[in-house]
Amino acid sequence: MSILETATSYRRTGLCVLPAIATEKRPALSSWKPYQTRLPTDDELRAWFTDSQVMCLVTGAVSGNLEMLDFDGGGALYGPWAELVMSEAPGLLERLVIERSPSGGCHVVYRSEVAVSGNQKLAQQLVDGRPVTLIETRGEGGLFLCDPTPGYELKQSRFEDMPTLSAVERDVLIKAAGALNEVIPGPDSPRVPSEPCGRPGGRVPSESAGRAVDL
Repeated sequence: MSILETATSYRRTGLCVLPAIATEKRPALSSWKPYQTRLPTDDELRAWFTDSQVMCLVTGAVSGNLEMLDFDGGGALYGPWAELVMSEAPGLLERLVIERSPSGGCHVVYRSEVAVSGNQKLAQQLVDGRPVTLIETRGEGGLFLCDPTPGYELKQSRFEDMPTLSAVERDVLIKAAGALNEVIPGPDSPRVPSEPCGRPGGRVPSESAGRAVDL
């Protein structure tokens, strides 16, 4: 399938897909603000993806309350997070769209029945005395590079088969990420528990809830 065919397939399922600059992780457009509220047309897709091999998806309401959990640091916290999710909600992890990023991290993607907020930092760790964000969201007003952009690889499901999660299901994912936070919040920040579990990265087996995806 050509990248134009892929972009058209994504758009047909209600996803706002745009051309992007891989090195800058932003749309290859002078302004992408209009596409935070509307999907691109067929003519726009043809103009953009005749040559471009890099695409991104706009998160938030324009894409049906699309939200992405971004696991940085080589996906160090994906394993512990997956274990928490499988323990709290067996079967939920297997429904999500999961792709690997060029850095070895991963994107966990879904739609929400309720509106999603803007980008949020969910879990940080101290590295050399400085907080490093390892899990954050891409929500309203955000975007992310995606498969079939070179270096990005779908590991589970397809964007065309995006699940829509209930508020309770989404809350399980967000709280599992927050439980891995190891940085003390500031006085104006909501506290999240610091309960890291399991081993970082890779695959986490669970006898009661299936398996995490191999990244």
